[in-house]
Amino acid sequence: MEGTRSGLGTWLRLACLLVLVGAMAGCSSHAEPVPMSPAIASAPPAAPEPASQADAAALAEAEAEGVDAARLADAQREAEEVVDSLDEVNREEFYLLFGADPLGLSTNPANAARYEIPLETNEAVDRWIEFFAVRAHDRFATYLARAGRYEDMIRSRLRAAELPEDLLYLAMIESGMNPNAYSRAHAAGMWQFIRGTGRRYDLQIDYWVDERRDPYKATDAAIAHLGDLYEDFGSWYLAAAAYNAGAGRVSRGIKRTGSTDFWDLADARVLRSETRNYVPKLIAAAIIAKNRAKYGFDDVVPMTPVDFETVQVPDATSFDVLADAAGVTEDDIRLLNPHYPRRVTPPNQAVEVRLPVGTSQRFTVAYAEVPPSERVTWLEHRVQRGETLGHIAGRYGTNVSAIRAANNYVNPKRLQIGQRLIIPRSGAAPTRVASAAPAGGATVSGSGPLTVTVQRGDTLWDISRRYNVTTTQLMQINGLNSSRIHPGDRITVRR
Repeated sequence: MEGTRSGLGTWLRLACLLVLVGAMAGCSSHAEPVPMSPAIASAPPAAPEPASQADAAALAEAEAEGVDAARLADAQREAEEVVDSLDEVNREEFYLLFGADPLGLSTNPANAARYEIPLETNEAVDRWIEFFAVRAHDRFATYLARAGRYEDMIRSRLRAAELPEDLLYLAMIESGMNPNAYSRAHAAGMWQFIRGTGRRYDLQIDYWVDERRDPYKATDAAIAHLGDLYEDFGSWYLAAAAYNAGAGRVSRGIKRTGSTDFWDLADARVLRSETRNYVPKLIAAAIIAKNRAKYGFDDVVPMTPVDFETVQVPDATSFDVLADAAGVTEDDIRLLNPHYPRRVTPPNQAVEVRLPVGTSQRFTVAYAEVPPSERVTWLEHRVQRGETLGHIAGRYGTNVSAIRAANNYVNPKRLQIGQRLIIPRSGAAPTRVASAAPAGGATVSGSGPLTVTVQRGDTLWDISRRYNVTTTQLMQINGLNSSRIHPGDRITVRR
């Protein structure tokens, strides 16, 4: 059911196609033309070389049926001539149904990659087309515009892996093409990997780095994962369903129904509602993206593709310092480096940072002049019981708006005990980022005067480690006779 090649013989397939083409040519009433002009690539007169395993299988089948390869090429040309005689609407319908190379004879069929995932339509698909095109029109327009940043990159990598380019639209329905997307199921990034799956495909995921948010590394991981799923199930519909629900759930569905047809599994309701809708959403997104004018998206302007240069940064450096050295905005740094979610590069290690094209030379010169003590300009706070953003802002000499802006506009009414907040600071920059987040309070020390409030569970030893001083120094600075401290005490760390 999935795809256009079946158990029919090659000649019978050709005959069926020509009959259908003839019937389409005889139709008089059709939908408004879609502005596309695909063309079937001509096969060479000699026996064609297979372009894929599927093409090789088709040629092997023809040979087994006793069909001469040269005659088969002639049949391909005959099919091309008939298809070329169709008007634009019927030609588009033909490509939508069968792809650009339905007999699998061309070495490089034009538009074939666009139709490698069969775009079957039914009531479920139609519902999602209506949803995206009408009820969620503005949201889907944003997805299409945002795709401009990464579409060429994703398509080129899918082609290199010999996977269908239409898998691009899986990222669209997963995240709206947003590298910073984060779900209630704790999946992150454009391809929405959970931690376990991401790490299985070699993505680094820790406190400082989350490569699920890296559009490039996450795309490579998604391609590897989808390739593995296709090897497991032999169907792009089932591979997509397994990407959403997990391979185990799909395998159990196949075992319960005895069918390897996604639609059978969906009808039998052995998959969750989200997964039953997942494949129809993928198909709907692909159909709309290929026919934007038809569905009212012809005015969408794609965002400019992302381009960048890379530099090496030797130690923890916050994004504002990177931006200043490169002569760009902090938003430019965030766009290119979403895999550093703390807006700072990791401490105690050299990492690669992406910069806008043409800025790396300036960055190298300017960064070399930044003292190590001025490379990080924020600290981190862990929310304690009873604290509000106003209380925290007052404690660190900043304001609520600045804290919200630095933390993805966190809702002041939804703070949670233990939640980590980035606190932007003016004046003297901190000197060090802690290698692990401590139990409470600030986690970055600085070079200027600093007094902290003791939190529940803090000891003088904890504070000394946090700010890279000794307990003896803290006792001397604060005139303490013992190391015993209490919640609410004010401890001067530096004068």
